[in-house]
Amino acid sequence: MRVFKSTYRDRDGKKCKTSKWYVETRDHLELVRRFPAFPGKKESEAFGRQIDKLVVCKMSSDPLSIELMRWLENIPSKMRERFVKIGLLDPSRAVSGKPLVEHIEDFRESMKAKSITNLQVNIVTSRVERIVKGCKFHHWSNISTTKIERYLADLRQQGLGKETSNKYVKAIRQFAKWMIDNERATTSPVAHLKTITVTRDDRRRLRRPLEADEVRRLLEATRAAGTRFGLSTPKGLALPSGL
Repeated sequence: MRVFKSTYRDRDGKKCKTSKWYVETRDHLELVRRFPAFPGKKESEAFGRQIDKLVVCKMSSDPLSIELMRWLENIPSKMRERFVKIGLLDPSRAVSGKPLVEHIEDFRESMKAKSITNLQVNIVTSRVERIVKGCKFHHWSNISTTKIERYLADLRQQGLGKETSNKYVKAIRQFAKWMIDNERATTSPVAHLKTITVTRDDRRRLRRPLEADEVRRLLEATRAAGTRFGLSTPKGLALPSGL
């Protein structure tokens, strides 16, 4: 790797140096590449070292480290696009540099395309959005199992039911699976995020079949109610025999 300032001649023919430093290095194809860096030499050297790490990962087919992923997310989009163009970066890794809110919107549209009801789409995406906002995740590499666990624990302290808490876990895991299935990510940061145990005492609504007397009272109340919320009682509604 070589870090240097390029030279040029101004209108008067005077030889000048550029304000920015440049990084020159060899890519995975052994081709010499030159990248514009920063006005500061130390920043430019650090930039060059990150590019060299990216080259090593490409040559060895190793997954990108969290450090490299975060670096890629924070560099200008044009630089990521150049890495993709020269084959140094897979397109999916460039996509992962998008803000999470944009990925979630794509996730929403993907579910709609699968004929999932709008109600279910809104429920799942709103849970993902609440976790992302509550944990202050901005990019894919920010997602942390520990932070999600702490956030949901705080919500339970504030009254969120355990069953609902588990639904939040399932929503974020569904989103992570979609990211991987669509080649926007290679690994899931929530692979080890688990649901919590829910006992019978934890359930707020215990579901059970109605007793015969409860069915009778329900039908009687329905028959006597008349029209409500634009719905009328079916004509000829009668109690089943035996009730």
